Amino acid sequence: MLPLGFASIGITLLSWFGVDRLGLWGDELQTPKEVITPELSAFISHIVEENKIPGLTLGIVHSNGTVEQAAWGIKSEEGEAMTVDTLFTLASCSKAFVTSTVGILMDDFANGKNVTALPSGLTKFDWDTKVVDILPDEWQLMDEWANSKANIRDILTHVSGLPRHDYSVHPEDSPLDVVLRMRHLRPAFELRAHWNYNNLMYMLASYMVSKYSGMPYTEYIKERVFVPLNMSSTTYNPSEALASGKATENWTAFGRRIPWWFTDDQVQLNAGPGGVISSVPDLVKWVKMWLNNGVNPDTNTTVVPKSVVDETTTAHSLVTGKSPSAAPYLSLDSYALGWERQSYKGHEVVSHSGGIPGISTRVAFLPNDDLGVIILANADAKAKPILDVLYRTIDQALGLDSSVSVAEVESKPKQEPVPRVDISSAELEVYAGTYFNAGYGKGNLTLCTQASDSKHCKQVINDFSSFPKEGASSILYASLPTIWSSHARLQYIGNDTFNNQITYLFPNGYGKDKSPFEANEEGENEGTVRFVVNRVKDSNGVVTAEEVLGFGLFDTVGAVTDREKKGGSIEETADVWFEKVQ
Repeated sequence: MLPLGFASIGITLLSWFGVDRLGLWGDELQTPKEVITPELSAFISHIVEENKIPGLTLGIVHSNGTVEQAAWGIKSEEGEAMTVDTLFTLASCSKAFVTSTVGILMDDFANGKNVTALPSGLTKFDWDTKVVDILPDEWQLMDEWANSKANIRDILTHVSGLPRHDYSVHPEDSPLDVVLRMRHLRPAFELRAHWNYNNLMYMLASYMVSKYSGMPYTEYIKERVFVPLNMSSTTYNPSEALASGKATENWTAFGRRIPWWFTDDQVQLNAGPGGVISSVPDLVKWVKMWLNNGVNPDTNTTVVPKSVVDETTTAHSLVTGKSPSAAPYLSLDSYALGWERQSYKGHEVVSHSGGIPGISTRVAFLPNDDLGVIILANADAKAKPILDVLYRTIDQALGLDSSVSVAEVESKPKQEPVPRVDISSAELEVYAGTYFNAGYGKGNLTLCTQASDSKHCKQVINDFSSFPKEGASSILYASLPTIWSSHARLQYIGNDTFNNQITYLFPNGYGKDKSPFEANEEGENEGTVRFVVNRVKDSNGVVTAEEVLGFGLFDTVGAVTDREKKGGSIEETADVWFEKVQ
């Protein structure tokens, strides 16, 4: 089902005609080649319609500082036209703001401008500083080597060895809560051995900035980045964005409207990994600063020190070790600090993508070509079409051959459905109960069957009543209130093993459409669950007693972990182990 007004997509185009055309990188006025031509607009219109994106905005920064901006589609169910100043949550494009701010704080300490003291015995605060030294009372990892040796660069380039563990974060958490629970989260790899994306470390970074700047992270970045760049519409507070009347509404990948991803109460938690709310005009100022080596070209004042610009845009870890076979014009992919770095047709591109429920984003700049591109879309899981727009825009701006402009990026493969195995209610009841893992704390996890009669389970089953599934008698149900989910269902597939289907339920719909729906698409699984069951058998081999000890969560990392390579029991090799407590 398409959002209201989707079928009649409108286009708002503000090219560099009538926009600020001062040569910010030179004394002479220069007229750049127009990029948002009718041909590019038609291409983007096709991308938007084909991929069921309600609305999209595009910003382009030219080498002399001139700007082109455009908008396609709608930003509300009412069919309100998308405009270039529409506000979007940036998702992980927020990460470059964190690393910049960490670098600014380091510069403060280096120049004696700090307002707090470093821990006893620590004399220097830089990218090589050990996390255990800067946060001695808070930092602790299970792996002793990573615990003692991981530095700030390691954790912000995603090579700490700790995998995502996104579902360990709860809406009521603070960044400090997340940091303190890391000691209970299992690593997947040795320190620096494997690139593995981790939002939790960016929550840690925002906490670190708050602790050593003497003010909330969001206030420090506002004072040191947003205000100096005159990013006047940029905020972290959803209420402020919504009150402005400029905020977009958000949609799933399949066209259902959903609420804003987080509330004002969750700002500090989400600020680091994904909480900036901004628009194309404000991000144009952000990108101009990066193209000008950290200096605001409008005021000629340094916002981000040149040393920080260099460090945060230099590749430090390898994401993929070779070019995509279907796109040889792309180089191998690497990660800097809050930025990725990759070559496209011989041109260096520094960029980052963003994806949260209801939003897909990309902010990019080409440092050797003095070109910046900003793309914001109000539907989730649209990374591929946004890359299509990015590469076609680069082709148009640099005069490259656009016949090979669309990259075949790796997308999440569609999971083949696992044949359902039906079991009796009595057999399923063995697995029901309450489980606990300290890293996923904030209470216990209770697995319910349709026959469970506790008050909690009756509510959980009622939550799922609008979402009937075949083989319901072989499904365990749970409430899972994290920042990414509301519930989970475990579908039995045999041998004490279940598919783990994490979802977000909307029993009463959302927006104008009141019909129930799930935010996650059908068939998407988040790993498998394997139970450990002690079974007592009589002399004839008949089971007379069963006791569940717990379950292990597997296949959440995207690669074979060091634990699995080493081998051992389910409890020893699981990505997460939940002990049965009731």
